[in-house]
Order: sequence, then structure tokens, then C-alpha cells
Amino acid sequence: MKRTPDTGAQAFEVSIRKFLHDVSAPLSALALTLETASRAVSRGDDPSESIALAQRTLQSVFDKFERGRAALLGEGGGTGLAP
Repeated sequence: MKRTPDTGAQAFEVSIRKFLHDVSAPLSALALTLETASRAVSRGDDPSESIALAQRTLQSVFDKFERGRAALLGEGGGTGLAP
């Protein structure tokens, strides 16, 4: 007989998947932004705009990570996984 995961386990898996998506999407954007900065440097252009955007994106990732971590661990500071 095949066992199916209970509702709590399914909900947790959905939460984990959402958490990973919420963190991986801005990390992908961050990688592209850093590539843009690198290309600017190689052309002799000023990369400061791309670097500033990368810093904001990284802060956003850390914020999402912390909220997601708190929510998944059931800590009081977690307000859910959405931004």
C-alpha cells in the first residue's frame, strides 16, 4: 500500500518550495546585475549603478531569507513567506 504524506507534511513541502523560489529568483537577478557590472568594468565604464542595484537586491534576498526562515521554523518574527 502506497503511503501518502499527511497534510502537514504537504503544507511544509509547499512552504519550502515557495521559500526556495522566493530566494532563488532575486539571486538569479543578482547574478545578472553583477555580470552587468563586470562588463561595465571591462569596458572602462562606471559600474556604480549596477553595484548599487546589486546591494539592494542582496538586501532584499537577506530580508526574504530571514522572513522565510522564521516562518518555516515557527518563530514569532516570521510574517509569512511573501514579501
